[in-house]
Amino acid sequence: MPIVYIDNLAEGMTLAADLKSPTGRFILAKGATLKAEHLQRFRTWGIVEADIDEKFLGDEYAQQQDEIAQFYAQAEKYLQQRFTLNNLNQEPLTTIYRQALSSCAQQMQKGWTPDIAFDVQDTTPDIKQIPIHIAALLAGEVELFSLPKVYTQIVQTLEHPETSAQKIADVVSKDASLSGRLLQLANSPIFSFSGKVDSISRAISILGTKDLSTLVLGISVVRKFDNVPSHLFNMEDFWRHSIRCGLYARILASHLRLPGEEKYFTGGLLHDIGRLILIEKVPEQFTSVISRAVSKRKPAYQAEQDFWQTDHSSIGKELTKLWRLPSSLVQMIGGHHSPGAAHYQLEPCLIHVADILAHACGQELSIFNEIPALQAKAWEVTGLSESMLAQTVRQVDAEFEKVVQIFF
Repeated sequence: MPIVYIDNLAEGMTLAADLKSPTGRFILAKGATLKAEHLQRFRTWGIVEADIDEKFLGDEYAQQQDEIAQFYAQAEKYLQQRFTLNNLNQEPLTTIYRQALSSCAQQMQKGWTPDIAFDVQDTTPDIKQIPIHIAALLAGEVELFSLPKVYTQIVQTLEHPETSAQKIADVVSKDASLSGRLLQLANSPIFSFSGKVDSISRAISILGTKDLSTLVLGISVVRKFDNVPSHLFNMEDFWRHSIRCGLYARILASHLRLPGEEKYFTGGLLHDIGRLILIEKVPEQFTSVISRAVSKRKPAYQAEQDFWQTDHSSIGKELTKLWRLPSSLVQMIGGHHSPGAAHYQLEPCLIHVADILAHACGQELSIFNEIPALQAKAWEVTGLSESMLAQTVRQVDAEFEKVVQIFF
């Protein structure tokens, strides 16, 4: 039963299996013929692929499959090195690897070439390994370590006893760039609202004040750090990975029907914020850590722990505590590499899984080599199943570039 992506579905095709939404909702029965009205509604229902009867696909589809087959061996050689820390004979890693292989082969077919070098040697100067005291690292620069002004104003407005959606809208609307990006997000495939969201006040009424403030936080922090020196590593890839992680977190949360999906998007978007602090404050040491991670073929966060006796997730956690952000966001950011240190709470476990998926199925941040090991306990805590993964990967791929354009 060939799996056909939504962009390639057409009227007249026949389903080879029952079609269900990511949440398990029955859509169409096996043997049903696709109509124009079905194709128009699939994205709203979260449908991104379908099993189609092979006899309806024709010679052109068979030729497409033959063309992509030659890229699978190349993709497999690349990914087996990146997955070296994970046991591919156990679920859900078997399924994650299969999805990563498909995504990688498709990108290679489109001309993408991995620029990673697995035999890189550490050629940086011998910089002394000094433990970082996070409190000292975050002290001194008020502008860098203060919350974005507009977010602070929104929080103050929310705390006022006589607040209203219009008063919050007035605060947001004073920032034209923020307003524009927020409305674009509200009208993006992330939300799939019926009808156009044409005002901040309508966005608030649909999203709710808490979810809107969470999205404002994410957008504002991205803008705050958009001028970090880019010569240390590819900042575009950094933010693309962060957005991809946010999308995975939000979509997985929606599949699990968890409340407050927007907080998961923001948690994924900001999960690596501590790394930007390291770039700002200790750039030479950070460059050395990157070289060591590449030459020793280990995840960057482990190289950070070896060098500083702490890592970017712990630094991000302390920064968000300094900002007095909701505890759920603090735990997501601080526990995305070590959910056990966060007592395996659901939020950091979900971000941990989203981060692994974003590394595995995206083409960003390849300089950091090996994909971190997926912790089995974290996967178990989320309640996710392997059957959700294929559709989740497709859904993220379908939405990713549109969301990237909103932020950049």
